[in-house]
Amino acid sequence: MIAIILAAGRSMRLRPLTDDRPKCLLPMGSKTILDWQLDALRSVGVHDLLVVVGYRQDMIRGHLAQHPDMRITYVENPNFATTNTLFSLRCALETHEGDFYYLNADVVFDPQIMARLAPGEDGAYLAIDKKQCREEEVKVQIENGRIIAIGKHLNPETCDGEFIGVAKFCGNAARSFRAQVLADAVAGNEMQFFEYALDRWPDKAHLFPVDVTGLPCVEVDFPEDYDYAVSEVIRHFEPQAPAVRGGGDTA
Repeated sequence: MIAIILAAGRSMRLRPLTDDRPKCLLPMGSKTILDWQLDALRSVGVHDLLVVVGYRQDMIRGHLAQHPDMRITYVENPNFATTNTLFSLRCALETHEGDFYYLNADVVFDPQIMARLAPGEDGAYLAIDKKQCREEEVKVQIENGRIIAIGKHLNPETCDGEFIGVAKFCGNAARSFRAQVLADAVAGNEMQFFEYALDRWPDKAHLFPVDVTGLPCVEVDFPEDYDYAVSEVIRHFEPQAPAVRGGGDTA
């Protein structure tokens, strides 16, 4: 099993924190966002990574070289400045046809979330935080134990929770969803998120929510998300983590 990590974006909404580094290399206590993700992957025995890079990719490559236990393949999204996660995932799936974990590189989360996803077989398993959602979040509607709709466009009042950006795709569902991504990542959809393909995917009978409510997690999109991750989320993994914003040697 491999993990596909999407780390190509410029993270414009986090500037100036990301003026000199990719978002995944922002400090979180004694580590970076990416380091915490690697720890979570190790906890379920994953050491093979397919990392999609773009913005300041030399820094990501240099940082990951400090993790010799990880077997890393890099795929570049050369159009990272003008495309979104749908196209980054296409770059990865053009070279990979099997099962995979999916991670947005900006998610800080409790490693137990990986343990909850790990048992899934022949399906698409999405980590869902069941809560009242905001407009900006990737929301889901759930019916009879299946996700029937997903995306930022959904009405928060009719949704059942947020997809946190961590998932597992395996078996026939992984192959079917790969075909959907390749079909949807075409001209005109450059700025679509990868959830666009999930929402259009006809095989939603294999799209399962995995409840991770109560486990600390946050997708770092805005400065307030970063502050929350440093002050609230990381303390569950590293109780003495210093609340340092933006500084530190991470590359």
